[in-house]
Amino acid sequence: MAMDEKDKDTLKITNQFRAKGGMAYDLKCKGTRITLLVTPRTTPDDEGDWRVEARSNTTPDDSIVVTGWGPTRMEALRAAGRSSTASSNLMMFDWDAVAAVLSSVRAV
Repeated sequence: MAMDEKDKDTLKITNQFRAKGGMAYDLKCKGTRITLLVTPRTTPDDEGDWRVEARSNTTPDDSIVVTGWGPTRMEALRAAGRSSTASSNLMMFDWDAVAAVLSSVRAV
């Protein structure tokens, strides 16, 4: 039983799918869920080669979105993590752990 409680608190990918020309990843930790959308540059005016959008999914009205751009998917993820400081829902995530989980499935 204790193992089940620990598993609920472990950061994990709960879903991954193609979306908007890239890949979306639903992550969950301690009962809180975020969705990351990883997409490549689509126009010459984009701020970087890769974009990571992080969206909290508490309620549709309370959804918070942060975006990070970078020359690599990892750098874009780190930029999104730095942008999350304004949101308590997104701040609760350990962005190094998010990077490790996404690296395990070659997402970044």
